[in-house]
Amino acid sequence: MHAPEGPVRVVGHPKPRTDRRAKIKIHATAFLLFVANRIVAHTPSHRLRRFFYRHVLGWKIAPGVTINMGLRLYGGRGKVWIGRNSAIQIDCFIVGAGMVPFTIGNNVAIGYRAMFILGGHSPASPQFELVTGPIILEDYVFIGASSIIMYGITLHEGAVVAAGSVVTKDVPPYTIVGGNPAKPIGERCRDLDYTTETYWFLH
Repeated sequence: MHAPEGPVRVVGHPKPRTDRRAKIKIHATAFLLFVANRIVAHTPSHRLRRFFYRHVLGWKIAPGVTINMGLRLYGGRGKVWIGRNSAIQIDCFIVGAGMVPFTIGNNVAIGYRAMFILGGHSPASPQFELVTGPIILEDYVFIGASSIIMYGITLHEGAVVAAGSVVTKDVPPYTIVGGNPAKPIGERCRDLDYTTETYWFLH
């Protein structure tokens, strides 16, 4: 499952919308995210969570995917692709979901409290412009607990991010990175043959 790729882009600082239709859309999105973050994310049912993310938020989710409790979202609907058997552990955070593509490949393991930042504001801009960029996690990527992946980043096949790292540049295939900012610290075995499909009861 692959999303269209795109470069980091400056989209400008959003101006207040005053027309009635825009306000309704903004309030509807805020309501959906409230339900996602405050209710669905804390409901101990894998099936219900997958149903909500697929059919309400418009995500494309392949078979065997595990999305554990506590996932926090900020942004909007759609533009999320999750490949077969990938697992998102407890209390992860996606900033800018639905703003630009976020692609997770097959057999990707995402550790506890990992954060993905698909957009932010430029401190160099007089208008404090919004800057966004897609994030791509290719097959067999492993992201350690409490890591932060910044916008416009691709983690290539088999890449590993050590716990607590901040990734600001693309990571080559089968490379282990760590630190802030993350730098190469090792190489991974290339003969990967496993599945990250998991199911923890009441998680």
